[in-house]
Amino acid sequence: MNHRLSITFRALAAIFGSYGLAVASSFALVPIFMHVFGCFKADAVYLGTIFSYVFYFACVIFSFSRSSALLVWRDIALVSSVFCLIHYIGNVS
Repeated sequence: MNHRLSITFRALAAIFGSYGLAVASSFALVPIFMHVFGCFKADAVYLGTIFSYVFYFACVIFSFSRSSALLVWRDIALVSSVFCLIHYIGNVS
């Protein structure tokens, strides 16, 4: 793959993929904080939002540290899917 194209895909992953991952982690952490730690819903939303910044910046750093842009997108999709599954399971029960 062309070097410029690879950097472009990594930058897109860092911008949009990190945002999607942060949103998914924010949604997934709310039921975890409520059920595991016994937080109120407002506190769980606040903590989920705070911790989503950690996932955002970790994903930005991760986007430029993998060997391939395709692997970056695959890993972002996989982790986001796990977070969506956690959110779904947490809201069903």
